[in-house]
Amino acid sequence: MPDVVVVGGGIIGAACAEELTRRGASVALIERDELASGASGRNQGLWVPPEDAALQLMAARSLLRYLAVAEEAPLPVWIDPRPVGTVYVAIDDDALPSTEAMIRRVGTTEPHIEELDDAALAELEPEIARGVARAWLVHAGHRLDPAALTVALALLAASRGATIRHHLSVRALRTDGDRVTGVVTDEGAIDADEVVVAAGPWSPALLDPIGVRLPVTGVRGWLVRVHPSEPLVRHLIRTVERSPDRIERPTAGEVASGGLPMSDDYGSVVHPHVDGTALIGSSRAAWLTPEPEDPEVPRRILTEALRVIPRLAEAPVVSSWWGLRPMTPDDRPLIGRARDGLVVATGHGSEGVINGAGTAELVAATILEHEPPFGPFPFDPFRFDAD
Repeated sequence: MPDVVVVGGGIIGAACAEELTRRGASVALIERDELASGASGRNQGLWVPPEDAALQLMAARSLLRYLAVAEEAPLPVWIDPRPVGTVYVAIDDDALPSTEAMIRRVGTTEPHIEELDDAALAELEPEIARGVARAWLVHAGHRLDPAALTVALALLAASRGATIRHHLSVRALRTDGDRVTGVVTDEGAIDADEVVVAAGPWSPALLDPIGVRLPVTGVRGWLVRVHPSEPLVRHLIRTVERSPDRIERPTAGEVASGGLPMSDDYGSVVHPHVDGTALIGSSRAAWLTPEPEDPEVPRRILTEALRVIPRLAEAPVVSSWWGLRPMTPDDRPLIGRARDGLVVATGHGSEGVINGAGTAELVAATILEHEPPFGPFPFDPFRFDAD
């Protein structure tokens, strides 16, 4: 069995370490900070069906694995054992076409969708604003603790012999000709038969110097937590994001003239947390600096949520934060062999938790030369080269 170094201790890297050790590989997982310190621990904490049909089998396999991990984990991992359900809302006629399109995409694998008339919506979720254009109930959606899940995956890998190193930076990939032979850390070189780069938006910093250039852009997503005096909703409540065709970094001229990237890509997902709070998101904006370029985003997120659930206005704001997501031009991850001795698993955007365990299955199959669990072609790391 090969010796594998996995770079990145988020949900993707931890899932890869867990899957590889489950299949008998020797693994070292290296994280520059704490496990789940990036977007893997700073997200909505949801598994919902992807809109992209190419991702739906990967996501379904991930959910099955997470439910099993919650039973096996050496620490408590909260995940809804059964779907809590998601209410999709088109707040007005302008939002109707994009929301209907989203429902059609989700409906390709989630047939249990009910359109709700005004009376049914009022009975199901009394606090949703009256007079919305249309609403649907999708019998899917699981809440979970993403940080605990990430740590649990790493600890399960450790229980099978994996070495887990955190607060250790990988500075470079070691190469011998075109073959990747290991990594260089702050403590020295580590040789490996295979290296998996699962470093999220920081992956290009390791890949670019060896000539592997992948279109991964760091995108900031904000979340706000509020604490209503009583639970206001029973299901996940979701509106469609207002999304541009793609998110690109601004030019130097735009930044010089004050054109910092404002987040005009935002929607509302109201997540009734098991602790009585409500977690509200989300947004997407290109990342330039470690500090937020647009601190007005939490206000916009709350404004959008209040249009759907007016009584949230009375809830105290507990906190707000953001995470950096690795996005690709087509919103699909980059998973596969990039060089001899090198496999990449990055670019999952806002769906790293949704697709983490399925990604790990594909990575393990690639390294161990097993039959892939689903077609790998939509995730080819070099699929944009012909564009």
